[in-house]
Amino acid sequence: MPDDPRPLDDDDEENDDQPTPEELAQIRRATLADAAAVDALILQNCTDRWRKVAMVVGTALEEFDAKFPYLPYVYMPVRILEMARSGVLEVQGDAMDMRSSEVRFAGK
Repeated sequence: MPDDPRPLDDDDEENDDQPTPEELAQIRRATLADAAAVDALILQNCTDRWRKVAMVVGTALEEFDAKFPYLPYVYMPVRILEMARSGVLEVQGDAMDMRSSEVRFAGK
């Protein structure tokens, strides 16, 4: 049983996927090689059909944690946003709100 039985309020629910200051510092230390490897891992879990960002991240999470123990999981939606900016992926919604957004290969 949880220590605090109060339900999450809307602010908690909306901000739970946003990086903390510590996670932002970890993300800033990621190398170009880290970014390329994380991008490849994400792309392995994307298709030409829309998938929830949470599904893509969740499917990749075990391998991500094993390969990148020094990076927070929120680095994956950050990389999804970057790949959307570069035209590799398409995103519907805010990828940082992983349960409410979707991703697929671009141009489909």
